[in-house]
Amino acid sequence: MERKKYISFILSFLFAAISIGIIFFINYQIIVSWFGKNGPANIGSIEVSYVSMGKFIVDFGFPLPFLTRHSSWMPFWYFGFPFHIFYTPLLPMLEAFAHILFNIPFWQSYRLLTGIAFIAAPIGVFLLGWQLSRTVIGGLVSGLLYSIGPTLFYFLLPEVASDRFSENFFDPRRFVILARWGEGPHLFSLIFLPIAAFFFARLLKRYRFRTQVLAALFLGLTALSNAIGLFACLLLFVAMAFVDTARRKEAVWKSFFYFVTTGLLSLGMISFWYNLSFLSTFFAEGGGTTKLVLSLFPWGWVGAVLVLGIMYLLTARIIRDFGVMSAFLWFIILFTVVGGYYFSAPHEEAYRRIELLPQALRYMTEVDLSLSLLIGVIIGRMIDYFGRKRRMALYIGNVIGVACVGGIVLYAIPFFPVAQNVTAGEVDLTKTGEYEIAQWLGDHVDQKKVERVFLTGNYGFYLNYFTNIWQHRGGLFQAATHFWPEHIHYQMVNGKDAQIVRAWLVTMNAKYAVIAGSRELYNEMTNKQRFENYEVAYSGGTDTIYAIDLKRPSLAKPVTLSEAASLIPPRKADDKEHLFAYASWVEDSSLNDISFSMVDNDTYHIEGFIDKGEGILVQMTADPGWRALRQAQGKLEKIKTGRDPLGFLMLYPPSGDVDITLIHGPSWKQWLGYGMTLVTLFFIAGFGPYRIIKQSKIPLPS
Repeated sequence: MERKKYISFILSFLFAAISIGIIFFINYQIIVSWFGKNGPANIGSIEVSYVSMGKFIVDFGFPLPFLTRHSSWMPFWYFGFPFHIFYTPLLPMLEAFAHILFNIPFWQSYRLLTGIAFIAAPIGVFLLGWQLSRTVIGGLVSGLLYSIGPTLFYFLLPEVASDRFSENFFDPRRFVILARWGEGPHLFSLIFLPIAAFFFARLLKRYRFRTQVLAALFLGLTALSNAIGLFACLLLFVAMAFVDTARRKEAVWKSFFYFVTTGLLSLGMISFWYNLSFLSTFFAEGGGTTKLVLSLFPWGWVGAVLVLGIMYLLTARIIRDFGVMSAFLWFIILFTVVGGYYFSAPHEEAYRRIELLPQALRYMTEVDLSLSLLIGVIIGRMIDYFGRKRRMALYIGNVIGVACVGGIVLYAIPFFPVAQNVTAGEVDLTKTGEYEIAQWLGDHVDQKKVERVFLTGNYGFYLNYFTNIWQHRGGLFQAATHFWPEHIHYQMVNGKDAQIVRAWLVTMNAKYAVIAGSRELYNEMTNKQRFENYEVAYSGGTDTIYAIDLKRPSLAKPVTLSEAASLIPPRKADDKEHLFAYASWVEDSSLNDISFSMVDNDTYHIEGFIDKGEGILVQMTADPGWRALRQAQGKLEKIKTGRDPLGFLMLYPPSGDVDITLIHGPSWKQWLGYGMTLVTLFFIAGFGPYRIIKQSKIPLPS
């Protein structure tokens, strides 16, 4: 008997190794041409933002203050923001490490890491499918379907069906979002999502502290990779806990207790990044979802409770299988999120679509993952169920399963040359308008004096890949802590009033305005005649750059404090009365000028003279991390800081000559996060051995 178990064990792991090899082969064949390229496959891909982030880290230091070389402030985007909230950090940091340690160019390191993720994610799905179905064949079907299977939405939505590379093949959706749209961090998070769920499923089956730590660790790695992956992983955890609760006959609280404690443990691990300031900024867009959920009260809530009740009874009384019901519930939740978005309004009226979760359309690849998992788990559980009744059924089921696998592999082969042709693409950026505009600005903008520019579309996305010039917008809106950049951008692009344009150019302190022509991909600028009164500094390739005649071009300006008290923030970006009053205050409220220069990203020098009743407006985002110090009688004296009506930084030094050093450093919220991570690590290091000693009944020292 023992010998049979041993042989069965060896055969299972041999079959698992072969399965991993098959999944690796298929995904490698799809993505092989992705590696080694030093540019985007598609000029419109958002991946330039993630590549730029890796470059920022190498150029200016890691956004962690306890490292020797670090950076606290990111001045280039959105009027500046604390560098530690720029994005989920894992992929950009690994890009930076690859560049520092192995001298791999930034774009090549991005492609290397995302290519590895493309291969590794289905292997993780295989492991999760194996765990939930309790059969290797179930895991293999899940992994292969996610590797090459089409998205369900190809058959439901023409707008999705048209968004693929192949004419005669249904491209895997995750391939499209990587190669065309550049969702590298999203796909990178899917390495860890199924592994986190794998350990959480094992935790619900039998509690072990090390299993909980591993579930929390991989949940944390998912969170450090991408927020979409994090939300999807949490939804899977909730589905598993719900199903396990419905199946329990006693201690029904345990499942959600394990969910909560695992979540808290994971949050503790990643609090060095997921601190209060990061959470409040990065997830601010979730406010719309919260309002939507509240607006559904009471009948929407009643409907949700009824659905949950039906699912509970279905799990408790009819389909008690943990794996099948967990995968099914996860699929239903994710399909509702994505389907609710697309089916709530037609494509032409996309602005009316409902988002049950932030960026709801991006969960489509998780819908594919959940459906692949569900199919694989059902097949695996059926083979296991009938195999237990009749040995022959087990053999027949495995033969059918292997035949299905063979069919999937044969189905995939025609896609290999198509995928390799797509991923071999590499845009020569030196021959693009993005490069040309960035080079011109790099030659004409004084980066030491800190001169900002206004530009739109793809030119804005690529500007800081090529240069370190400040702009009003940037590559990732979740990083912005200033309220106005997106509102300003919308008005500047779509508005009709030249005076409003002037007021916002003054407000952002723009030296140049780049008005892109038809060669720029998005070509979003309308009513271009609003800029015709400015001097043309550059014209070429359908693009025009205008020089803005600012009265006081320094980023730091003396302003009258008494007038500031009477200013009212604009209600909207086209609120002329209050906007014009603010712009006039910025330009005309003082006759004094002061100089502003950049020492490094975190340090700035301000020098000049201010009259009594004046303060200094610094046209960067106000933030608790700012400290202003002035030279007074041979020593440094702290100056009070604040914010103006639009959220820019204000300094309140004594009147007279000013010599101020402006420094940005970590806030108390960051230090609290670092402390929480440290405490969590100490807890794990102490609690694990304590449980081992307690369970083995070794007497503790008195």
